[in-house]
Amino acid sequence: MNRKVSWGIIGMGVMGTNISRNFASQGHTVALYNRFVKGKEENIALKCTQEYSELKNALAFEELDLFVSALKFPRKILLMIPSGLALEKILEELIPMLSQGDVLIDGGNSHYNDTEKRASLLNEKKIHFLGMGVSGGKIGALNGPSLMIGGNLDGYKIVNRDLESIAAKDIYGTRCCSYLGLGGAGHYIKMVHNGIEYAEMQLLAEIFELCMTSPALNFASIHKELSVWKKSFSQSYLLEITSEILTYNDDGIPFINKILDKASSKGTVAWAIANGALLGSPNSLMASALHARFTSSLKSKREKLSKSYKIQKGKYETPLKKLKKVYDVSRLINHHQGFEMIKSANDKFSWEINFATVARLWSEGSIIKSQLMNALVKEFQKNDSIIEMEKFKKEIIDAQEDWISIIKYALDNVVPIPCIYSAWNYFISMTQSTSNGNLIQAQRDFFGAHGFQRIDQKKGTLSHGPWSKKN
Repeated sequence: MNRKVSWGIIGMGVMGTNISRNFASQGHTVALYNRFVKGKEENIALKCTQEYSELKNALAFEELDLFVSALKFPRKILLMIPSGLALEKILEELIPMLSQGDVLIDGGNSHYNDTEKRASLLNEKKIHFLGMGVSGGKIGALNGPSLMIGGNLDGYKIVNRDLESIAAKDIYGTRCCSYLGLGGAGHYIKMVHNGIEYAEMQLLAEIFELCMTSPALNFASIHKELSVWKKSFSQSYLLEITSEILTYNDDGIPFINKILDKASSKGTVAWAIANGALLGSPNSLMASALHARFTSSLKSKREKLSKSYKIQKGKYETPLKKLKKVYDVSRLINHHQGFEMIKSANDKFSWEINFATVARLWSEGSIIKSQLMNALVKEFQKNDSIIEMEKFKKEIIDAQEDWISIIKYALDNVVPIPCIYSAWNYFISMTQSTSNGNLIQAQRDFFGAHGFQRIDQKKGTLSHGPWSKKN
């Protein structure tokens, strides 16, 4: 084959197909590859060229060697394959076919540690490897995603203009595509993004359930209320789609009532929670959101226990104005915890990631795009701690009574609010000048002789309690 194209894209799932269409619509020539699995995956890439007008001139392959041969040098290849065995297999087959100077991009949700290892391995072969977080779902992939990129800087310089051409534009017209640091920086930022996303979704689910406890509210009235919220600082993409979801009906029944209440989850947020623990960076809202999904998946056990335990519920009207304030401040805490994780990772890995840049990347094309994110782009230029930003301090202070009121309301109406309560618990814990940590230290010393610091002695000096003489 004499014809050579600029980009190769591997994996014709929904995301891979749509990002291929995006590349082609921006004038890039592309080659598409999808594996052949008899009876399951046959002629997938070819079907994409036939189904989508943007891809009518794209080259389609099921043989990897022919796919690689169709690319101009330096070859630019984007992998849109889920992390795990499928990715490992394709990399094992693909890498020996590449040459020095080629650029290989992993656009899936790989663990940042795996990306670090691959970047190091391919650097030895003088092949440029990038780990690229992609946010925006199928719509973003087609019309403009948020792209978070880490890895080999020389490789990024080769592809940056092409990647910028397919990315979303922020409110100032700047593309939501940026290099964030060496190794796994891009995938790390995407991992934190997903953690924030989970908590944002759970907060909205809790707001919905709190509203549904009121006999005066129904799907239509909740939609109406959320539509008002959309016009305020509460605005976000997730709020907008949540409001819209409540308008759909099927045979006169709210469509949401026909969906089994078992929420699914993928691995990235579990990684984020584990990483927060390793860094000593609290991410309680992410953890609460993930565990809420785990609990929802235990449907049969929940049904059985609901018959065993008859819990009396109160009858109250949902305080909507208070609910909005609590939603807003809980979101502030959620974003604060996410960016604090990035700060801790910055210190550990020396990535020098700019918070304002991250907020800008997430301000458009991203699932967590919002008015808040736009505000953070400016605020991070003055302060890197969200709960210390003057813009938000008054809002948090003014919400205290409402926060307490909503927590009491949830208790009275037997509504689980893990993320709202986690936000409150984190805030009051972080604003205590003294904590109960001294008792924990005493316990550790009592049974394990771990030692502790005394407030009346030089910093760094370990002491033991009087119980050490007894044991």
